[in-house]
Amino acid sequence: MGLEDFVGFDQGEGMDAAAFERFQERMKRAAAQIKAIRKEEKKRKKKEDELIKILLRFIQHSKKKDLVLVISRALEQNLPANYILSIVILGNEDIQKEIGQYLMLKAPKNTPENEAALIFFREDKSLPLKVRIEIDQWIKGLMYQASENPQKLLRYAYDIKEVEVETSNDEDTDAPEEETQFFGEKQTKKVKVISERLIQLTAHVIFDFLGQNKIEEDMSKLKEFSEFLQKGILKKTDEDLNSRKELGGGKAGD
Repeated sequence: MGLEDFVGFDQGEGMDAAAFERFQERMKRAAAQIKAIRKEEKKRKKKEDELIKILLRFIQHSKKKDLVLVISRALEQNLPANYILSIVILGNEDIQKEIGQYLMLKAPKNTPENEAALIFFREDKSLPLKVRIEIDQWIKGLMYQASENPQKLLRYAYDIKEVEVETSNDEDTDAPEEETQFFGEKQTKKVKVISERLIQLTAHVIFDFLGQNKIEEDMSKLKEFSEFLQKGILKKTDEDLNSRKELGGGKAGD
């Protein structure tokens, strides 16, 4: 709303008829937008609460103690319940049956970044075709669920880690002598990395699923793949979210 809409709205003169009509129309649109946002937030909150209840029931009754532990840690990380469940769904039929009405696992179109993750298993001829198909669909489901609550996922899917770096004067050979005396010293800086709890959950679910299909795989390799997979999904989620914001269509976050 521009300042011109308020011309004449002082000194008791009031708005002219055209400006007041425009003002009323804008207020109606704003009120409708606010109502829609609140309705969507309420709907998302209700869905999140129901999904958390499902996760808690699974934690209470499951005999898979190791899986229960990594799920609990993912919840403590405050990761979205829909995304945790979209990970756990692989190889857990009891969860699959219960969340069918909540998680519509639509398959998004593949992008070059996501295609690389799918190929990891799809072209591994040592794996049975059934296993490759299930993992393929599972990854597509992860990508879709990541887009359902992107702000919250991107907020909590990372850890802040301190790493040691060695200072170097390679890029500034003309630095004054008093400044170069610090080159070569160890310093620490904070970097954002994929949450260790998210990686552990993903790797553990894949490990269990392969085990159910009589396939042995090294856990360290599965963790490497899980980090690679989640990094690609989060990158794509961030890019899509920024694109929606630029188009003015971003979803309200938590």
